Amino acid sequence: MTEEFVEYAGRSEPKERLLKALPLILAAILGIPFLVLAIKFSLSMGQYTKYMFDIETSAWFATGMVLLSLSGAFCLVGYLVFLFIGTRRRTWKWRIWWSVAAFLAAAILPIWWLFAGYFTNASA
Repeated sequence: MTEEFVEYAGRSEPKERLLKALPLILAAILGIPFLVLAIKFSLSMGQYTKYMFDIETSAWFATGMVLLSLSGAFCLVGYLVFLFIGTRRRTWKWRIWWSVAAFLAAAILPIWWLFAGYFTNASA
């Protein structure tokens, strides 16, 4: 066979590769502001946790506060893992689902704040 008919396994055109990566790129860009909020929340919970240990609170409450202070890191790790897994998938369907999972991993804390009532009217 001549070279023009030879296709290399796993190789595609650059434009096609960019188009396939578009859901992951979009999820990565949209997830960054939510990750910043999650990490800020995690840092503030870490400061509260220090004071809770100083006043010798109960073990269950301290455990909950430690998990809240680590929640931003959990979101970041999940976000990165889901984006990495999404890059390894070939089909559109799987890439879109892993993109959605990555975005939700980044946005889970702000969504939780919204439904738990942490966002209140500042003028009230």
